[in-house]
Amino acid sequence: MGGALLDGLGIALLGLGLLLATIGLYGMLRMPRIFDQLHAAGLVTGPAVLLVLFAAVATGSSEIITSAGLVAVFVLITSPLSSHAIAQAARRRPQGDPPDEPGTRPTPPAAEGGETD
Repeated sequence: MGGALLDGLGIALLGLGLLLATIGLYGMLRMPRIFDQLHAAGLVTGPAVLLVLFAAVATGSSEIITSAGLVAVFVLITSPLSSHAIAQAARRRPQGDPPDEPGTRPTPPAAEGGETD
């Protein structure tokens, strides 16, 4: 009885995590702006990955549960940091400018004014 209940819980957690990941990935593809894409990515890296990792409890293996717990802690630490770095870079980027062509360097703001020493 307990094993079947644990298996059902693992399947439910895995299914819910995969559903959230699918919705988040679809949102990342459909959203036009980087901030909207970050919101959708937060759905993937936050609850979706953690639910899939918590489904590892259903295996009953202490090695797998320990590994999943360590990965969950790593995701909880790195996900907000990476999202913050991406949002900072997007905020600092001038609006309306097309992305630079590969291999070109942007002109520094001091050189645009035409002033020379």
